[in-house]
Amino acid sequence: MMYRITSLLMLVSLSGCVLTENTRDAAFHLPALELQGGNSTVLVVGVLDERPYVVSGKKPAKYIGEFELSMGGPYDAFTNSKQPMANEFTDKLSGLLSKKFPKIKTVHLKLGLSKQGAVDKLLESGSSKVILITLKEWKSHTAIDTSLWFDAQLETFNAKKQLLSYKRTQGHDTFGGAALAGPITNAKRTLPHAFRQKMQALFSDSLVMASLTSNSAVPIAQRAVDDVTAPMPAEGELVVRQACTVELILYWKNSGIADQEILTRCNAVK
Repeated sequence: MMYRITSLLMLVSLSGCVLTENTRDAAFHLPALELQGGNSTVLVVGVLDERPYVVSGKKPAKYIGEFELSMGGPYDAFTNSKQPMANEFTDKLSGLLSKKFPKIKTVHLKLGLSKQGAVDKLLESGSSKVILITLKEWKSHTAIDTSLWFDAQLETFNAKKQLLSYKRTQGHDTFGGAALAGPITNAKRTLPHAFRQKMQALFSDSLVMASLTSNSAVPIAQRAVDDVTAPMPAEGELVVRQACTVELILYWKNSGIADQEILTRCNAVK
C-alpha cells in the first residue's frame, strides 16, 4: 500500500513538471496571426503602456497582474524576463506578424511617452507606415481560473502622422485552468495565447488590414472630409441626427470626442 501511495505521489509530481515544461514551449511559440492579405514593404510596430497604475509608478512596467496560492495571496506577477510588459508584447508581435508582413520591425517605446512622442519614435525608422498599439488596461488574476482585464487600441499612421485606421478591443475574459497545474503554470499556459487572441481581433479588422496592405491608403480625416465640414454641435444647440460614415465616427473617437456626443449626432452608420 505504501509503495502504491509513493508511486502515485511521484506520478502527480512528474505530471506537474511535464505540464510546466510543455506550457513554456507552447507559450513562446505562438502561431502567426490568421490575416487576409499582407504586404512586403517595411512596417514598424510598437506597444505603448498607458496603464494608469504603471504610468503613476504604483506598479512597475514589468507588472502583469496577480496570482494566488493555496497558502495565501494575492501576489504581484511579473514578466518572465523582468523586462517591461510592453517590450515583451512588442517582441512577440514580430513572430505573430512576420508571415504576412515579412519586413515587420519592432521598436520598444519608453514608459511615459505621449502618443505624439510614440509615433515620432516609430517614424524614426524611416518607414512609410507605423503601427501603434496602446495598452490602456492589461491585468490578469490567476488562482485556478485565469481572468484578464484588457483594453487595447491599435492605430496606424503614415509618414505624415496622419491616422489611417483605428481599432479598439476591451473587456474581461475568464479562462479555465487545471487545479493540478497550479496558478503559475495556468497563467503561463493561458496568457500568451490570450495576447494572441486580442491581437488577432485588432489586426483582422477590415479597415486596419486595408491600411496596412494598400500602398496608397487614404487617411481617415480625408475619407470623412465631406462629413467633417459641419462642426460638432455647440452645447444646447438643437441637433439633427444623420447617418455617419464609419470613417467619420473613428475620426471623432480618435479626436477624443465622447461616445455619447457622437450618438447625439449620428442615428445610423452608412
